[in-house]
Amino acid sequence: MNKYLKQRIKEVLEVPAPDQQEKAKFLRTLAIPRISMWQFVLIQITYLRKKVLILSGLFLLPALLGAGGIKPDTLWVISALIPFLALLAVTESVRSAMYGMQEFEMSTRFSLKSVMLARMSVLGLLDVIVICCLIPLCRIGSNTSLLQTGLYLMVPYLLTVNISLCLTRWFHGRESFYGCMCAAVLVGGGGWMLHIIAGFIYQLCYIHWWIILSVFLIGKMAQEICHTIRQTEELVWNS
Repeated sequence: MNKYLKQRIKEVLEVPAPDQQEKAKFLRTLAIPRISMWQFVLIQITYLRKKVLILSGLFLLPALLGAGGIKPDTLWVISALIPFLALLAVTESVRSAMYGMQEFEMSTRFSLKSVMLARMSVLGLLDVIVICCLIPLCRIGSNTSLLQTGLYLMVPYLLTVNISLCLTRWFHGRESFYGCMCAAVLVGGGGWMLHIIAGFIYQLCYIHWWIILSVFLIGKMAQEICHTIRQTEELVWNS
């Protein structure tokens, strides 16, 4: 089409800029119900699948059984299973992306960024509570301190969270779920094999390396969460 004709059509059909004062006056007349941050978080809790919450709590069952029998291998069994707790949290947090429902959630009242952040916070808090309950249970019958027990549980959990968040940004749909599942299996199985093959690294003299690794993974997790949240902003812009 002729450039001059395009320019003329644009000039004729150009929409005049709205009067900002009239716009603000109109918006003030709308009755917009407001809710507090805690009400918003409680609303998001209701959207979390009940089976995810139940499965997260079931991680206490093998620890209770091991503690009751005073079995020294309880810590290593739970350490191998703890990546699946991270799997549940990550996949539930980004469930809309896995099922291709991001555009639908973008059209709701609350921004997708706020929704994802609220769900991550709730699931993260739930996992922290579960792990805090697991630590004293796993220590029963073991010769490790509470700090060591906590680190041996947190490191595989944090490692799985970091890998899974990264995979959910690279892949979409079912592929991201399968990738997160493979990450949980590899981290859990690798930790178990590491305990068998190189058990010396779990000695108290190496505790400072475990602390450094856990601090690094916590910082990396915060970075991965920021990247995931920022990606939702890019999706809104693209839409």
